[in-house]
Amino acid sequence: MSPDSLWPADGLPDLSEPPVTAVDFAGAEVSVLRLDAVHPLLSGNKLYKLLGHLQAFRRSGRSRLLSFGGAYSNHLHALTALVRQLSIPVVLMVRGYEQTPRSPTLEDCKSWGGRLIFCDRQSYNRRYDSHWQQQLAEEHDAWVIPEGGAGAEGEVGCQLLAPLVKGYDEVWLATGSGTTALGLARALAARQWSGSLVGVNAVADQGELARRWSAEMPANFSWRLIDDAHGGAFARITPELRQLIAEWDRRGIPLEPVYTAKMMLAFQRELAGVGLEGKRIMLIHTGGLQGRRGYDLDDVAASGAGDQF
Repeated sequence: MSPDSLWPADGLPDLSEPPVTAVDFAGAEVSVLRLDAVHPLLSGNKLYKLLGHLQAFRRSGRSRLLSFGGAYSNHLHALTALVRQLSIPVVLMVRGYEQTPRSPTLEDCKSWGGRLIFCDRQSYNRRYDSHWQQQLAEEHDAWVIPEGGAGAEGEVGCQLLAPLVKGYDEVWLATGSGTTALGLARALAARQWSGSLVGVNAVADQGELARRWSAEMPANFSWRLIDDAHGGAFARITPELRQLIAEWDRRGIPLEPVYTAKMMLAFQRELAGVGLEGKRIMLIHTGGLQGRRGYDLDDVAASGAGDQF
C-alpha cells in the first residue's frame, strides 16, 4: 500500500508539499522544511509516522487505537487530534499519576475524546514488552502503536519526505526513536541519493541509537549521528537553547526546545566550526510547537513540554 493512499479521501492535510523557508547563512544555501506549518494541530513528523499505523489499524479489524506517552507528549497530542477527525476511539497510556494536575497537552487529549489511563513508572517501563502490548490489544480491542509512533509502520509515511529533500547535499533532522530518519533513509537510498543524512540525537542514550542505525541503515548510504547536542537529558533546556529559540523567533521560525531547537543548535555549531560553503542543506523542522507552553516560551498558543514525570 502506498504511503499517500489515505489522502485526500480522509480530508487530512496534504503532506506532499509542506512549505519551505530559505534562511540566510553565509556561504551555504540553507532551507527549512516546515513540517510545523502543515496544519495547526496535525503537523510535524508525528503525523507522517502515524500514516502507516492507520493503514495497519484498518487491516487489523480492531475497533480503536492505543498508544503510550508522557504528560507532554507530542505524539499523543497529534494522535488524538488525528483520530478525533477520523472518528476513531483512542486509549492513551500516560506516564504519570491521575491525581497530578493535568498538563495542557492532556487537557487537549481529554477534550478531544481520548481515554486516559495513567501508569506509574514501573508499569510504564513495560511499554516495549510485546506480551503486555498483546494483552492491551486484546483487552481494549486495539491496534497498539509504540511510543512516538515508532516501528516499521511508523517509517511508511516518512517516505513522503524523500522527494522534498533529494536535491540537497545534506539533510538534517532531530531524532528520538530515529523512526523518521530511517524511513527517509530507506526512501532516499531507493532513489540513489548521493547526499548525506545528519541526525541530531535529542536523547542521552549512551550510543544506543548509533548502534541501531549501524545495523539498520541501508547499505552504502551516507549518514552520521551527532550525539552531543541533547544538553545532558531528554527535554532539558539550557540558557543557550533559550537564546537560540529567541533568535529564531525573530526570524519568524518558531522552534520547540525538545527536538528542532537542538538540531538547529548542532547545525549552527558545525557551521561556525568547519563551514559548509557551497553546500545545499535542508533542515527539517519536525513540529511539536505545542511543546513550547510548558517552558514559558512566550507567545505560542499551544500546550506541552518534554516529558517530566
